[in-house]
Amino acid sequence: MSESNNMVVVPADAVVGVIKEVRAFGRHRLETGGFLLAPRGTSTISTVALAGDVGIVRRHNLFQVSALALDRLFTFADDHGLSAPAQFHSHGVGAFLSETDEKHGLCVEGFISVVVPQFFDPPGEMGEWGWWRYDGGRWITITAWRRRNGAADVVRFDEDGIRAT
Repeated sequence: MSESNNMVVVPADAVVGVIKEVRAFGRHRLETGGFLLAPRGTSTISTVALAGDVGIVRRHNLFQVSALALDRLFTFADDHGLSAPAQFHSHGVGAFLSETDEKHGLCVEGFISVVVPQFFDPPGEMGEWGWWRYDGGRWITITAWRRRNGAADVVRFDEDGIRAT
């Protein structure tokens, strides 16, 4: 991935997929999430990996993915020449990192965490989402990635594996 986070490109289809997923669970007052995947060595997102059911916890103020579900996703990514530079999850109201997000998120150097707010009616503009990068042992605010026209694959992952949506 490019070191300059604003050089990362997210196809419009990927943004639409994220919004639809967030809204679907938001109607039930549940957080949800997934990962944005890109071919290794590129700065264009090609795949949205939405969380499935087995090993996934969704509540009003909690979204959690089991270690086995993460293993399934990261194995899939590795097998398909993809990296997972960012995770997204939804919040009921604001675009902020909660204490739980900060302490129990994927605290990996350079990893991006994205919060999509207003899960009942999430904004379609990525600039209205919250964006952070884990840097030097802490989360720092960054600018949103760029959106452009284009397609993206959408898959669903959980402890049972990866499947097309």
